[in-house]
Amino acid sequence: MNLKQLKAKGGIVDGQPVKKEISWTHLDSKTGKEVTDTFTLHIRRQSFGVIERLFSQGESTQSRNASYLAASVSLGTEGDEALSYDDAFGLEPSLGFVILNAVNEVNGTQGGGAKS
Repeated sequence: MNLKQLKAKGGIVDGQPVKKEISWTHLDSKTGKEVTDTFTLHIRRQSFGVIERLFSQGESTQSRNASYLAASVSLGTEGDEALSYDDAFGLEPSLGFVILNAVNEVNGTQGGGAKS
């Protein structure tokens, strides 16, 4: 395979966001009853180099998973609302893991990329 063929087959990340629908089950803050919200995320595919950089932050005090979510996730109908590091860090844990699973699915890192 040559480089042109590799690119044509999607072997080089193009940066186009992928729409991913997720469902989050949680307690409603008003009623205290369990509800499920389903919504769409816009997830940027990350290159091998970006993922490696995110997960080799050495002694950084920042959360690797929150950094990964902030680098990958946009919200809103058109995906024009970036998820900041601070917002990713502050996610309710069950929602954070649902979003992290979606990012891992899009980036093919389910088996080993994301570690806390």
